Amino acid sequence: MKKFASIMILLFVLISVSACTDDKRAEIVTTMFPQYDFAKQIVRDKMTVSILIPPGAEIHDYEATSKDMVAINEAKLFIFTSLEIDTWIKDISSFGGENTVVLNLSESYTLADDEHEDDDNHLNHQNITTLDTDDHDHEEDIHFWTDPTTAIQLIEAILEKIILIDPENASFYEANAYDYIHELEELHHEIDEFFEQEAYHDAHIFFAGHNAMESFADRYHIHIVSLFPDFKPDAQLTSADRIRFVNEVKQSGTQYLFIEELVEPRAAKAIQEELAKENYTLILLELHGYHNVTKADMEDGVTYLELLSRNFENLKIALGAPTE
Repeated sequence: MKKFASIMILLFVLISVSACTDDKRAEIVTTMFPQYDFAKQIVRDKMTVSILIPPGAEIHDYEATSKDMVAINEAKLFIFTSLEIDTWIKDISSFGGENTVVLNLSESYTLADDEHEDDDNHLNHQNITTLDTDDHDHEEDIHFWTDPTTAIQLIEAILEKIILIDPENASFYEANAYDYIHELEELHHEIDEFFEQEAYHDAHIFFAGHNAMESFADRYHIHIVSLFPDFKPDAQLTSADRIRFVNEVKQSGTQYLFIEELVEPRAAKAIQEELAKENYTLILLELHGYHNVTKADMEDGVTYLELLSRNFENLKIALGAPTE
């Protein structure tokens, strides 16, 4: 009987320890998917990383809860995107505990040089200068992370802060970060070379949503014709905007219409149905803006790199290029 009681006590202790481990606060807290992924790729199993927004949720509707605030205050590192994206952050000086390092990603990059001037030039993530472009006001694009060359700089900024809070594992973190950067560089160069081909240079695509991909488009000289005239999620669509967009779609002869992630594509489906009555077929493809991912993608461990690859494959489909 005593032996049985001892076993039961041991089981109770093990369960209690397990529960405490499960409830352990994340050491790195993030507000959006890109920095969540970048931090996870760097720390692997050395530290815990969390994202405040639930999988599948729309980031622009997010408001921090009291539980979220506790998680931020107890974190070693808090990474947020910007005050423009994370609008619930009113005063950043009030965020984080006494020992919490706070990283604002919007202050962690400069615009990388255009590589097209030199075919032998390769992106050097350790020597990045400012890009001067007349086509778009890239500097003011609040969706800066959609440019892979900027994403690389964000990884480096996150790496620096992670080493600051855990210097003992610096070499481990550096190896992981630069492995991921190398993969991103390879895919970036593949995309860049594709859009330098005469058949796809200055390509036009049609996007039935709020265009959050301007930094991506600028990087690869893609023209995105957007249904909504503004990239802000609360921009209103007028009947004139809709008529203009539908006419441009028909004039282009495109068979593909891009849509946002995690947003019910009501406008796109309405346009699709309207044109179907004219025997004009439109196929919907996703162009992912990386804000957040579905529950299924999160469970599968999807990465920024994989989402970038998906976007590239969908762009090739829309432009009639061979796909993998």
